[in-house]
Amino acid sequence: MMRKERMLFARLSIYRGLLADPVIRDLVGLLDIVGEEEFNLLEAVDASHRLIFALSAGGRSFKEHLLNLVLHDENAFSREAEVKEYTNIKPVLLKTVRNDLEILQKLYHLDFAGIDEMIDSGKERLAEICDGPVPTLKPDSFAARLVVSTAWGEEIESLYRHYHSNGSGLVSRYRALRWEGNPVGLVGISCPDPVGLNDLIGYNSQKQQICINTEQFLKGYPANNVLLYGSRGTGKSTMVKALLNEYGEQGLRLVELTCEDLESLPEVIALLRGHAQKYIIFVDDLSFEDYETRYKGLKAALEGSLTARPDNILIYATSNRRHLVREYHSDRNAPLDDEIHTWDTMQEKLSLSDRFGLTITFPSPTQQLYLEIVEKLIEERGLTLDPELVRRSALAWERSHHGPSGRTARQFVDSLGDGNV
Repeated sequence: MMRKERMLFARLSIYRGLLADPVIRDLVGLLDIVGEEEFNLLEAVDASHRLIFALSAGGRSFKEHLLNLVLHDENAFSREAEVKEYTNIKPVLLKTVRNDLEILQKLYHLDFAGIDEMIDSGKERLAEICDGPVPTLKPDSFAARLVVSTAWGEEIESLYRHYHSNGSGLVSRYRALRWEGNPVGLVGISCPDPVGLNDLIGYNSQKQQICINTEQFLKGYPANNVLLYGSRGTGKSTMVKALLNEYGEQGLRLVELTCEDLESLPEVIALLRGHAQKYIIFVDDLSFEDYETRYKGLKAALEGSLTARPDNILIYATSNRRHLVREYHSDRNAPLDDEIHTWDTMQEKLSLSDRFGLTITFPSPTQQLYLEIVEKLIEERGLTLDPELVRRSALAWERSHHGPSGRTARQFVDSLGDGNV
C-alpha cells in the first residue's frame, strides 16, 4: 500500500531538497518500513513515533510543515523567481515545477490513518498529530491558496509571485540574520529587537540622514555605506536595529556580522548577492588595533575590489572611534621609524573610514536631553514619581556611572524597579 506513496518522494525533482528535512526524512523511513510485504512491527512503531517527535518539536502538523517547506524552499525555480520575470523562466523548468507541485499535493493528503491501521497504534496518534487542524493563514497568502486548491500544478504563477515578493530559503524566513562563522554560516534571528525609531529621543538630524540613505537604497537608487561614529551609549546601534522595524515591510533585511568575523565578509556578500531583498550588513563596535590586517578585507568590500559591489547590499557600522585603526603619535615620526614610507602606511590606516560614503556623528547628549530621555522612559513604564526627586537622582546616577547618555538613562530607570527612587 505505501510503496506508491514512497515512490512520490522519489519522483521529486526541483523540490528534491525537501528530502533533507528531518521530518520528511523520518516519514520516508517509515514508508520504507511499512512498504515491505512483511515488515518488522517494532521498527514501524519506532519510526512512527520518531515522526511524531519530530513534528511535535516544531509544533506543526505534517500539512503545516509541508506547506512551510514549499514556501521557503531554495531551489532553481525559487531563485529565478526572485529576480526574473515569469515569462523569462524556461518552459522546461516550469513544467518540472508543475509536476513537483502535483506530487506535493498528493503528499499533503497522505493517508496517515491508513498507516496507523497498518501498525495498529490503537489510538490513531499518528493521524491525529500529522493531519492536525487546517492551518490559520492570511486569506491572500499562497499557502491559503494551496489549502483549498484541487490542482496545485495550476498554482505555479501564484507560487512565482510568492517567491518574487518574499525571496526563498533562509532569507525568506527571517528579516534578521547573524553570521555564526564556518561551518554554521548564516542563521535566522527569531526575535529581533523590537525597538523603533520613535524610541530614540533626540538625534533627529542623524535619524533623517540614515533614513534618507536607507530609503534611497530600498528604491534602487545609489546609496552609501554608513559609519555611525560617536560616544558610548548614544544610540548608534539602536538606530541601525530600528531600521529593520521601520523598513522590514519594504524588503529590508539586517545581517549581523561581528568585527572578529570580517574575514568572512566576502563569503557573506556572496551568499546575499542575487537575492531580491535589500541587505544591510551590520557591524557593531568596529575598530582595529594597529597590528591587525582584517580591515584590509573591509576596505576592499567597501570600495576597491575588482568584483562589482552588489546593488542589494550596504554596510552600516558603528564605532566609538572616528579613525577606525588605532594610530599612535609615534606613527607620525617618520625619520625615527624603520619603515621608509611611514606616511603611506598611516594614510592607508586613515583611508578605511573615508571609504564609508556617509559618516554620521553622535555627540554625547546634553544634560537636558539626558533628563528628557529619563522622563520618557519613566512615562513608558507607567511610573508615578516626583519630578524633582527624579531629576536629582538621575543626575547623581550619571555622575557616578558613565556620564549622560541614552544607555545611562535606561540603566537609571531600570534601577528604579517598581518606582522607588
